[in-house]
Amino acid sequence: MRMLFRSFAPSWASLLLLTVTIPSQSLAVESNAFDYDFKTCGQELVRAGVPASVAAESCSASLYPRDLTTCVLTIYRQTEISPGDALATCRQVRRPRELGNCVANISLNTTGGAPGAILDNCRRSLLPDRFGRCVVGLVKSLNLGVAGVMADCIDGSDRPEDFYPPGYYPLQQAPPQQPLIVPTPTTPLVPPSSDPIRLPAVPSTP
Repeated sequence: MRMLFRSFAPSWASLLLLTVTIPSQSLAVESNAFDYDFKTCGQELVRAGVPASVAAESCSASLYPRDLTTCVLTIYRQTEISPGDALATCRQVRRPRELGNCVANISLNTTGGAPGAILDNCRRSLLPDRFGRCVVGLVKSLNLGVAGVMADCIDGSDRPEDFYPPGYYPLQQAPPQQPLIVPTPTTPLVPPSSDPIRLPAVPSTP
C-alpha cells in the first residue's frame, strides 16, 4: 500500500504544479497583449509626428489605445489633416475607428469639402460610419455640395429614431360600420293552440 501511494505521489504533485502554472501563463500572455497595445500606440503616434509627451498622455488616457492609434493613422495617411488635429479629435469620441473611417471615406470619395469641416462633422455625428456613407452616397447621386449634404446627414444621424422624413401623411379612414340587424322570425317557434292541454286520465286503484 505504501508503494502504491509513493507511485502516485509524483503525479499528484505534477497536477498541482500544472494547475498553478497554466493561469499564470495565461495572465502573462494577456498582460503582454495589453503592453503591446500601449507600446504600439506610443511608437506609431511618435512616428506620425506627435510629440512624445503628447503621445504618452493620449495613450495612457485611452481605454483602447489600439483603436486610438488606428483612428489617428487612418486620418493622417489618407487626408490632409495633421496628426495633432486628428489625435485631438480621436480622443473625444467613443468610436475612434468609425471616426477615422468616416473622415477618410468623405475625403477620398468627394471633392470640395474642407478637411476641418469634415473632421468636425464626423466627430459630431452619433453614428460616424452611417454619416460617412450618407454624405458620399448623396453627393454622388445628387451632385450636390459637400457642405450642404453634411448638414443634412448630420441632422439625420443625430435623430436615428425618426424613421420617416417629416411630412403630411393623411390617415386612411375606416369605412363606416353597418348596424347589426337581427332578422325577426316570420313564424313562431311553437304553434299557438286555443284548446288547453289535456293530460290522459290515470286510472285509480281501489
